[in-house]
This record gives sequence, structure tokens and C-alpha cells, in this order.
Amino acid sequence: MDLPLYNSFKIQIESLSLFDFQNFIIKLFILRYGAENFIPPRDIKDKGADGIIVDQNTVIACYGPKKIDKNRYLTKIVEDFNSYEENWAANYPNWMFVTNNEIPEYAISKINSLKRNVKQIGIKNLLQFIEDLPHHSKRQLAEYLSIDKTFLSQDYLKGIIEDLIKDASFTPDNIHYQQRIDFLKKIQLNYEQEDIDGALDEYDSFIENGVFNVIGSLLSAYEDEDFEKLKHRILYDYMNKSGVFKIRLKELTEQYLAKYSSNDDDVYLYYVRAVLMYLFEQCLIGKKNKD
Repeated sequence: MDLPLYNSFKIQIESLSLFDFQNFIIKLFILRYGAENFIPPRDIKDKGADGIIVDQNTVIACYGPKKIDKNRYLTKIVEDFNSYEENWAANYPNWMFVTNNEIPEYAISKINSLKRNVKQIGIKNLLQFIEDLPHHSKRQLAEYLSIDKTFLSQDYLKGIIEDLIKDASFTPDNIHYQQRIDFLKKIQLNYEQEDIDGALDEYDSFIENGVFNVIGSLLSAYEDEDFEKLKHRILYDYMNKSGVFKIRLKELTEQYLAKYSSNDDDVYLYYVRAVLMYLFEQCLIGKKNKD
């Protein structure tokens, strides 16, 4: 997660309080632990529990204060723990305290005095939880928090590239780009006359929005072996499609969209096309000459 996106998540999470924070934690924990492994409070009639992580036998308590007040902070910890002890401890031996701030030392000491080995989750832990999520889940949370999609662009592209590399097998045969040719000529080689203007408009969009620059920067950071995996994966998938270039490109885009995101994810679709068109421009896929 790059710094602007990281900071956007941090600001948005820290701004949540009370039930808004609790609802966010429910969303995050369902994505992190699985819908069948996390029981939200509405399904357990609360009684001091803000959720249960089933396979860890853990009851969680959320605290999103509007402002940090020592006395209120300590009172909240004690109240939540007493409710846990009274209603849940017999069946769920573990307790987790979750907050959207840096847990102060006095709160840590109080929790430790109540029960040993309590998991104490603060803002940095939550941000790491988000970092560890699959990219499509991370995007769901960003949308939930109304984070501007511009902050997600690099993360989208990085996620697409990493997903493709992850599922690729390494080949010792290097796939070299062919000699670059004029892009308009390459468009004319691969598209029917009625499709040329649309293809050029799409290409211009990627240029104007700086997407190709981001892709080039991301790819340059990968090891040669990973880059070869990516090229081999895309070329292999492309060669296993049939029909003219436009049809192959559409089917390849839909294949990656279905596997790594969802069919109604227009932003992911845009960036998948950008990666494929970047490699098309680099002469990895598509016709290189009239033959």
C-alpha cells in the first residue's frame, strides 16, 4: 500500500467513532476472517460482545472514542471486560480489545491487569490488517470509507500485476519485446477500420491519465524473473484465445476480471485494459508486421 493510500485509510479510520467504528470493524473482520468465521454483534445479541472470531474462540470489544479521555478510556475497558467475563468467558476464553487510536500506556497496563494475553489492536494493527487483504477486498474497504479512487490507482495496478505474477509459472525462455513500431501503424495492423478511432481514444486516455507511466514504474521495480513470469503468463493466455485481436483482448480482459475481481468492477476493468494495452504497445501481444 503506497503512502497516500495508507494515509487516507488512517485518516478515515481515526475519524470514526461509536457505532460507525464498530460497523467498520465488522466489515474489516468479515473480510479478514471470513463470513462463516466471524459472528457480528447483531447475531449474538451483543451482551458486551462486538463480534466473535469463531476459530480463535475470541470475543472482541470495539472502542472508537470521539476524543481520548483517560478516565473514560479506562472505564470503557473495565465495563467491556466485565460484560465479557459475565456473558462470554466460559465459552470463549480469549478477549480482544480493538480501537482506532494508538493505545495509550495506561490502557495497556489496565488491560494486562485484567487478563493476560489479551490481543490489543490499535490503528497500526488495523492498517496492517488492510495491507494483508487481497487487493479486491482492500478496494471494498476503500469504497466503504469513501476514499477517493485516485488514491487506489497505483494499488489497483500493483494488485493486477501481482495477481498475474502469482499465478504464472517461470520459464527459462526469455520473451523479448520486438522492435517498437509506430503505435498508429500497430493499431492499423490489429484493428478493423471501424475500431481504430475507439482504440486510439482508449490509448490516449491511458497516456493522458499517466497510467502508462505508473505501469512502467511498477514493472521496473520487479525482479527479472517476476517480469518474465508476467510476460509469459499474458502471452500464454493470449495465444490460447482465438479470433482477431479485438476479440482476443476482450476475452483476455474478461478472464482476468472474472478471476481477480468482479464483472461489475469498472475501475479494475479499466486498469486491466491499461496493463494489456501497455504490453500491446511494447509489442508483446498482437501483430508486429503485416505477416
